[in-house]
Amino acid sequence: MPLGHHIHGEPRRLSLSKKSADESRADQAGGEDETVVEPDQGNVLSHIISQLRPGADLSRVTLPTFILEPRSMLERITNFMAHPETLLPMPDIDDPVQRFLSVVKFYLSGWHIKPPGVKKPLNPILGETFTCYWDYPDNTKGYYISEQTCHHPPKSSYFFMAPEHNIRIDGALKPRSKFLGNSAASMMEGVGVLRFMNRGTSKGGEK
Repeated sequence: MPLGHHIHGEPRRLSLSKKSADESRADQAGGEDETVVEPDQGNVLSHIISQLRPGADLSRVTLPTFILEPRSMLERITNFMAHPETLLPMPDIDDPVQRFLSVVKFYLSGWHIKPPGVKKPLNPILGETFTCYWDYPDNTKGYYISEQTCHHPPKSSYFFMAPEHNIRIDGALKPRSKFLGNSAASMMEGVGVLRFMNRGTSKGGEK
């Protein structure tokens, strides 16, 4: 999967879920869910922690690169679109209850992909964009574009569409993190609107 935080450029092609899932299993089997901190790195972390007070906003703290995920929040959002087996069939499910359950399954599948250890994605700069697309097995495509629309507090706005499958997603994510004294908390706030363009009576489709 390419690294993809950039200001301008051509859309990137992202890999689909099977590779990501296999890599995750391999990571777990190899014990890579834990990050080993070297002594000098531990000293850096201890110094940063000593400067913090409970309730401090971690988005305003400069963190060392060894605890950062090598991609930005704009790309990390694409985790939720990386499982076509849950995403693409949804608009064709006629039973409304089963269609609702499929949406829940699709949402939860996005939390399956994670980097080894506990990593924080890079903070996008204001105005930064990330664009990409997926090639699906049925020779259709899914398209994604995102932009960092606010810096403090951070806000990432995104748009996804799979035209041939009548799927559209509009959303904004506002991550927050706080230092709690002995631990840190990460909260994902925001809104996402999923539309099935082939359903519903309104022009925008069923939400």
